Amino acid sequence: MGDVDDDRMSTFSYDGDGEPDSFSLAELQSVVDLHFLTSCKLEKLAEGGYHKVYDILRSDGAPLDAVVRVASPAFPKDKLESEVATCKMIAAFTNIPVPRIHAWNSDASNPVGAEYMILDKIKGTPASHSWGDLSEEVKKTVVSQVARYFLEIFSLRFESAGSLYLSPLSPQFLVGPVISTPFYRALDGVVRVPDAPISKNDDPNRGPFSTVTEYLSSNLRAELDFISNHRSVVLSELHECDPTKSAESQLELGERVMRKAIDLCSVYPGDTLVPANITTPRRPFSLKLDDFRLSNVMIDTGSGRVTGFIDFEAATIAPLWECAVIPRWLQDADDPESSYEGGTSEERNVLRAAFLSAMEGSARYPEWREAYDMGRPFRRLTDLLSFQVSVWASNDCEIWVDERLEWAETHPGIGLPEQT
Repeated sequence: MGDVDDDRMSTFSYDGDGEPDSFSLAELQSVVDLHFLTSCKLEKLAEGGYHKVYDILRSDGAPLDAVVRVASPAFPKDKLESEVATCKMIAAFTNIPVPRIHAWNSDASNPVGAEYMILDKIKGTPASHSWGDLSEEVKKTVVSQVARYFLEIFSLRFESAGSLYLSPLSPQFLVGPVISTPFYRALDGVVRVPDAPISKNDDPNRGPFSTVTEYLSSNLRAELDFISNHRSVVLSELHECDPTKSAESQLELGERVMRKAIDLCSVYPGDTLVPANITTPRRPFSLKLDDFRLSNVMIDTGSGRVTGFIDFEAATIAPLWECAVIPRWLQDADDPESSYEGGTSEERNVLRAAFLSAMEGSARYPEWREAYDMGRPFRRLTDLLSFQVSVWASNDCEIWVDERLEWAETHPGIGLPEQT
């Protein structure tokens, strides 16, 4: 994704066919000036997939130790509102250092023309910037702190699944509609139905969810609803994916497999508690950070001290077994739960051992470990659930689902061991 900035406007330009979106830097400047009651200037600090971050300085260049982050309108306003609530809850109920949020506006029709938030600038450097150059001891210091912070997040428990929001009626938090990829207005800046009006009604498939079964099957139900309402669009997508195959046949196969997958969600593990002896059976959900990367960890590169966690977008309240994870950048490079960053498998193995060692002294560790181990096969299922019908339209995928449906009949709450 590229971008264009001048003194008055900034533009989000997407890969593919997405139309660019612009917002007013001049209006953003006015918002910042008003908030800090002084003349400020903005300097671009960073740019992610769908965000731009500007350092806020006084007019003479003196730092204010604050930034303003602007969000592309490719997502519903709930995304920013949920991120604000998630950051505030972590600040209120854990010892994890997170940025203090000064102000935010989730109405993209505001004078700026985009959602934005003003927040503290966390000191330090994103771990991703220097990970390969850090000594092993410094890296161990980082991952040991991350491990302890992950256990603190794991201790947060909820009665229902979805995403966090601030209550409009009281200074409390509530679980509301889930923020996840299938429910965004656009994927990679491309709207699936460009001329369709944006609905002002909440999608019933977004929850919140009182059961694990409802939560797991929500993306599948949403995709089947989309197919029902936009069949010609889906047929066109399938034809683009593989012009050599009949789109109708592919769609028929995909719909069949997705309906089987909905059945699988009700038993694999469905509403069976995993682990069976969890300490909070009436609150079987915790907080899951979405795609937690090295860039989300701010550190002092000399000591390895973690100065803060940043970027809590698309965090969800999910089953314990989905929340008990090791960061992907610590998993073996060949592990399905790994990511491209983190170094060699040998380096990751050493750091993963340090991560687990830092956890072992905590009273929370045994429950986390059991949820991590027992949840691994079920997390393979959740990795598939956000995909569109084109991924499900596969004979191999149908075999995969059928095998687990059969297994679940005689192994409730236990995942099918994965082939290695």
